[in-house]
Amino acid sequence: MIFKVKKSKKYRPLVTVIIFMLLLIPPHFLSSQPQIRWHKEYEELRHQALLYARSSGVRGDSETIKMAYDYSVRFWMRWPVVVRWIQAESSFIPSATSKVNAKGLTQVMTSTASYIGEVLLYSGSVGLTIEEEEKLSEMDYNLYKVEDNLLLGFSYLKFLSMFSRNPEEALARYLAGKRWVDFIDSRYVRSISDGKPITLDAAL
Repeated sequence: MIFKVKKSKKYRPLVTVIIFMLLLIPPHFLSSQPQIRWHKEYEELRHQALLYARSSGVRGDSETIKMAYDYSVRFWMRWPVVVRWIQAESSFIPSATSKVNAKGLTQVMTSTASYIGEVLLYSGSVGLTIEEEEKLSEMDYNLYKVEDNLLLGFSYLKFLSMFSRNPEEALARYLAGKRWVDFIDSRYVRSISDGKPITLDAAL
């Protein structure tokens, strides 16, 4: 005797529902168009940021300026303040070195870079990635490398802006460390600060 096994029908309603739901999904969700459109819109923002920097007298390399804009977006820092800050520090020249041996775009000193790394790692408040935390803990960075310098400079100024009473104090602390009180009314601080917060309340 041959027994015929009947196919189960209990899964048919579920399959029908899944197929129906797939048919309801808009086609653009199944393609890469939203991602492409987002990239185009962000590139336009970067271009506008570059134009703003140029109108403010910045003559540095375009890609370096755009990369600085990327970090300003990531750390929620106002672009006009960033432009004035880096222009005052290095004129957007990655190879810039001061008389006291501060290096790179954001003029970080070798002697204080490790201290900055320790502060950022200890606080855990600026949102570094695991890879970036490892870079700081191992002091595996080059202050003349654009990405490394921007990471240290931006994350440290963001940290200072979070724990200072006003933007002038944060900028003075960035410039002079423990001697910041003597520099709160300096030309450096006045040239960068507009009296408004350095950071934004929300991402761009």
